[in-house]
Amino acid sequence: MKDNMKPCQHTLSEDLVYKEVVIIGNGPSGMVTSFMLAGNVPYLKQPPEDLPIDDMLRARLSNLPTGQSLYDTDLMELAEGLEGRSQNPIPLLMDNLLRPCADLGLQSNSLIEWKFEIDKQIDHVVLGRGPPGGAWHTFPPTVRTLSPGAWLSLPPHSAAGVGRLSARAVAKYCRRYVHACKLQRFFRSGVVVSSVRLLPRPAGPPCADAACPLRAKFIVEGYDLSEGRAFSYAARYVVVACGGGDRPNTLEPDVAKYALHSLSNIERALHVLSGHSSAARASVLIVGSGVSAADAVWLALRAGLRARHLHRAPADALARLNPSTYPDYCQVYKMMCDGPSGNHPNYTPYPEHVILEVVPEKPGLNGHDIEDDALRPKRVKLLNLVTKEIEEMTVSLIAVLIGSKPDLFFLQTNFNLNCIDVKCVKCTDETKHAAKRKIEDDQRQCFLKNHWHYLKSVLGQSIQSCKSRYLNYTEINGNNTNCDIPDCNKNDKCTCKVKLENGAIKTLVEKDCRCEIIPYSDPLENKIKCTCQMNPYSSGIGFGIDPRKPVDGRANPVAIDKSTHELLNAPKGLYALGPLTADNFVRFIPGGALAIVANIHKESKIQ
Repeated sequence: MKDNMKPCQHTLSEDLVYKEVVIIGNGPSGMVTSFMLAGNVPYLKQPPEDLPIDDMLRARLSNLPTGQSLYDTDLMELAEGLEGRSQNPIPLLMDNLLRPCADLGLQSNSLIEWKFEIDKQIDHVVLGRGPPGGAWHTFPPTVRTLSPGAWLSLPPHSAAGVGRLSARAVAKYCRRYVHACKLQRFFRSGVVVSSVRLLPRPAGPPCADAACPLRAKFIVEGYDLSEGRAFSYAARYVVVACGGGDRPNTLEPDVAKYALHSLSNIERALHVLSGHSSAARASVLIVGSGVSAADAVWLALRAGLRARHLHRAPADALARLNPSTYPDYCQVYKMMCDGPSGNHPNYTPYPEHVILEVVPEKPGLNGHDIEDDALRPKRVKLLNLVTKEIEEMTVSLIAVLIGSKPDLFFLQTNFNLNCIDVKCVKCTDETKHAAKRKIEDDQRQCFLKNHWHYLKSVLGQSIQSCKSRYLNYTEINGNNTNCDIPDCNKNDKCTCKVKLENGAIKTLVEKDCRCEIIPYSDPLENKIKCTCQMNPYSSGIGFGIDPRKPVDGRANPVAIDKSTHELLNAPKGLYALGPLTADNFVRFIPGGALAIVANIHKESKIQ
């Protein structure tokens, strides 16, 4: 935080760069947070009398002084009673102020005026794997958005346009946004964050300077994708804005290895198939019942290929769409509802079916010469869950689009690998050491397999650093998650034999030994119970509303303090917004950024 005082002379080690805030993710969530941290302050404007906004909101706004800064306002009180498509009150409030009456179909002027104030600027850095815009650069350029253009603009741009935009247009807008708002110096692209860990507090009284590097609480580490060089930032605050779609859901491994799981890869595969000599007889098996699966169906039909659609009941998101605005999705929805009795060219639905087996054909069989496993013809065996009949077919491509989850592996830094993803075994002295070795080997192999695309560009010293960081939990932050019962395993029930000090053998009766994972916990607090859980890497176990389950932007979002967006199951100063907190529409992201930046300003004043 900038002030008129002479800055302190404290420094950190040479390999650490101090930033007051580190933002992980450079999509819309990271972009709008950076805009506010850069010194852009939202001030309230008086709503016009004829604007049909919420009556209670109007009454609260009228009680505030003219030109009130939102940073100095009780945001939770202002947001009380508001309803909408977000479960978080401050994003709802911000949406009502930026886009008054948007859900009524009105395009009204914003009730917020943005002013740049140099003394409100907070030093920060935004880290992202690709160019600014995040996941928007990974979608097929021709795929169109669900939200109208007016809902996709970020502050300070006013809402404009009622039509849907292409993914390419949104990606270009994100690139322009960073330059138009003069945020380039805060962005660092082409990097991967590998860990966020606590920084030990230095001894002695704290420095009086609010921007003193010694006040840093976290170390954020990672590496550059192009050169493999490691970096480290020390920060007082960390904002997790990495989105919710980095890890696509998959089917069983025997199916997943022959399938594609992202729309961009599917579009490229369809382009290859449509230009191949065997395109006339090529077909695509699409698995999924949501919007992304509908996109894949539409792309396959446009490529002139036969679409075989394995799905459950159509998603509610498709059912609610207006046919005049979303003719593409509504057409797919109609074909799904018509079922096998419908007569739709090149489209065959398979409701309530599951894949039993996938067997690739050998190259050269039936005249095809495609070597790529994803594009080679495959014999697929389906089971009808209603009639129990089995059907076989040959397809050239399997597209599995059944949702996705965030990748939070950089937050998982304090887990005991001896207590993760283990089948229940007899915990006898004879098997203890062998089981322990097998657990460690399995976990290392699983982790490296899942994240090899991150690690392969970091050779030598970087790989060794990453391996030690991920796999040695005691090195990372000293947390101890050893179970009270030695060699406790994952299963709900297990029996263990323990040798006591006097040489006697004591058998522990069957009991519940499922672990309660408390990330970043202090071992002195003795919060870790005798429990074992599934592999926590990537899934964010411990951070969700239900800490025993993986984080999911829809079913189990990150648990946050609604007034500040701080993570509840983490140290103070760690924030989240966007899809991680169930705000899956861009229009609600500025509210999460407002909650975070307002809280950082208040914390800085207190300290």
